[in-house]
Amino acid sequence: MNRLFLFFTLLCLSLQAQEEGQGIILTTKRIILPKYPTAFNPTLLKTEEGFLMLFRYCPDFIANEWNSYIGLVLLNESFDPISAPQLLNTRWSESKIQSQSEDPRIFSYRGRNFVIFNDNMELQRPSTWQRRDMYLMEFLQSEGHFYLSSPIKLTHEGKYNTQWWQKNWIPFEWNQTLFLIYSINPHDILYPNLINGQCHTVYETKTEFPWKWGTPRGSTPALLVDGEYLTFFHSGIYMASEASWDVELWHYFMGAYTFSAEPPFEIIKITPAPLIADGFYTKSYRPKRVIFPSGYVVAEPYIYVSYGKDDEELWVATLDKKALFKFLKPVK
Repeated sequence: MNRLFLFFTLLCLSLQAQEEGQGIILTTKRIILPKYPTAFNPTLLKTEEGFLMLFRYCPDFIANEWNSYIGLVLLNESFDPISAPQLLNTRWSESKIQSQSEDPRIFSYRGRNFVIFNDNMELQRPSTWQRRDMYLMEFLQSEGHFYLSSPIKLTHEGKYNTQWWQKNWIPFEWNQTLFLIYSINPHDILYPNLINGQCHTVYETKTEFPWKWGTPRGSTPALLVDGEYLTFFHSGIYMASEASWDVELWHYFMGAYTFSAEPPFEIIKITPAPLIADGFYTKSYRPKRVIFPSGYVVAEPYIYVSYGKDDEELWVATLDKKALFKFLKPVK
């Protein structure tokens, strides 16, 4: 597609999404952490104290592009910070490899909380083509102190060995069993061995659905909502827009889909256009225009989606749950 066509396509589809999905995104709110001003890609979990938000933080991306941490902060019901944010340690005590932990997702499994993220725990400043892996840690709390268990490295034979960078494996719980979504189409479902980290494909289904904004990739954990699993995803296309000063840059979009509550977990419905709100795409010095959902919480009649913007901001969007499910369309 040429640049002009992509720009007008985005404009038309944005108007279409706003018209068909009018009232889905009710409000958006930015969370600012003065100690970590460029934190991004937040994930969200409801707790007794309010909301627990984990995020990614890169202290100096230009000078040290591989230096990346996972942090956390507690938020109240209005999504205002009520605790001092802190960075979590994802390394063994004897490790000399600096933190390269990216894009955490926090989720509950059998009543315990876990964090899944991608990382390189073996090489200092790896090159572009050296691999990144998925890791799983239990999220623990003791007397107000938060910490992580020892990491489990997740491996997946076959496709895993042909793709060096592993990202966006999406967790969900079924019948007290943990599964991971490796890809959306095909909908590749993995069963992880939580002792040795080995994962195996147990279900795979293919679906035809209309999505013209790049390859859908996993984002938020999947939760069982009204008899179907719901998850939000992201995709991207290289294009120009008003937000990029008519210069071709990556633009990331957010969508949602549901899949069956029983195996083989085939996709049932998908949003026919991106979920877009005022302020999603704005001019900035960043090299991408990014909307990256990483977590959500259902709190009737709303759904709160945490997302990163342009790889440097933390946001929470309040969605009308009923309007979202009305917007979802069945797939073939």
